[in-house]
Amino acid sequence: MITRILLTLLLLALPAGSVAAQWRLEAWFGDALNLKTPLTIEQQGEPDLRFDADWSTRPWRPTWYYSGRIAKWSGNSAWAFEYMHHKLYLDNPPPEVSAFRITNGVNNLLVERHWRLGGVEVGVGAGPAFAVPISRIRGQVYARGGGGIFKSHYELAGATLLGTVAKRVKLFPYTAGSFAIKGTVTRLDVNVANGRAHLTNVALHFQYGLSLQSAP
Repeated sequence: MITRILLTLLLLALPAGSVAAQWRLEAWFGDALNLKTPLTIEQQGEPDLRFDADWSTRPWRPTWYYSGRIAKWSGNSAWAFEYMHHKLYLDNPPPEVSAFRITNGVNNLLVERHWRLGGVEVGVGAGPAFAVPISRIRGQVYARGGGGIFKSHYELAGATLLGTVAKRVKLFPYTAGSFAIKGTVTRLDVNVANGRAHLTNVALHFQYGLSLQSAP
């Protein structure tokens, strides 16, 4: 389902026709540094919980952190679509919160514009964020509810802004290693049992991967 949305938005974003265009497919693993940001949890019949939340990503458990992008380059600029599977674990829960995580995850679908500047590539992007929250608050569990899009557990939870700088290192013809630093700001409003949680995630992502490019 996420793949269908990705491909549809990519086709809408790409301009029709270009000179000496090249297609590029990239994929990364990595980790993210998440800033401490306010978290508000509202539950029916209970006082609100408001505190500054510490977040970690834990990129390999229980699901992976990863990102992928398809782009169409024309000269020194490109239109692209990126899917970033970010993850959030609450590391300083108050006594009322036994667990709170968004680990299946924070699914960012980003339409992006990129440019070559000297030896690096920079870009900006924006798009919706779909979340899969899992929590246990005051003994009440919320896990993979079916109230998301198309009755799935993917909830339309907010939106993301992205800025990126990347460096490619040639390995073979049309194949390069890719090292990227990406900053994201994501506003999220997600379900909990009998309520909602509200937060803004500010993250700095450090990614490494492969970049495959077509012949011009």
